[in-house]
Amino acid sequence: MNVNITLPTCWQELTLSQLRYIFFLLTQNYSAAEIKTYALIRWAPLTLVEKADDGIFCHFEGRPCFLTTEQIAAAIQHLSWLDQLPLVPVRIPSLGKLQAVEADLSGLTFEAFLILENLYQGYLVTKNADLLSEMAAYLYQSKEPVKLSAEEAVSIFYWYASAKQMLARRYKHFFVSSDVNAQSESMQERLQQSMNNQIRALTKGDITKEAQVLRMDVHRALVELDAQALEYEELKKESAKP
Repeated sequence: MNVNITLPTCWQELTLSQLRYIFFLLTQNYSAAEIKTYALIRWAPLTLVEKADDGIFCHFEGRPCFLTTEQIAAAIQHLSWLDQLPLVPVRIPSLGKLQAVEADLSGLTFEAFLILENLYQGYLVTKNADLLSEMAAYLYQSKEPVKLSAEEAVSIFYWYASAKQMLARRYKHFFVSSDVNAQSESMQERLQQSMNNQIRALTKGDITKEAQVLRMDVHRALVELDAQALEYEELKKESAKP
């Protein structure tokens, strides 16, 4: 029988239950192909009856059918976007009574962003899940680290990582400049230097303005830092001319 199914085409089309299911699959020891296959079965929806060497026996809309390995391989190609971080950040909107900030981090203070960045970089190096719980406190407006399930911990990582990529595209002059100038001996020194440089750039060296700068919305702060980075790039080009 022919099986005509409609699948999501990007992360932003996922329902909350679909999003949580993907984060659950990511906590399992599955290959990328297996994750997409399980998603296909769940979202088609298909009812798995039995696996075979050359495919699967299942039910679709109450009728028995057999999907060959080749058919499954062709179908999961439509879910290849799951292999990449979301182009636009997605997140679980609430954890219990805790409400998430905006997916693009709007509303976060610049200080909170700096702290998140330190925690995120620390997690990349150590893979310490406690750091994701600390990140969740800022992302879900909690006064203390948030107790996370395994799938929720994955969701925090995917949310912030995709948000970072979005910010890097939106404020490309600043983020390129930050990467080029980060030459400290250790990660901690690099992060501290980067944070100090960003605050100094926004205060123009006036320490009396530091508290005000740290309270700025992260996007407002990055707009200014991006503009300053662009000005610096243009000055370098001018000075390099004969």
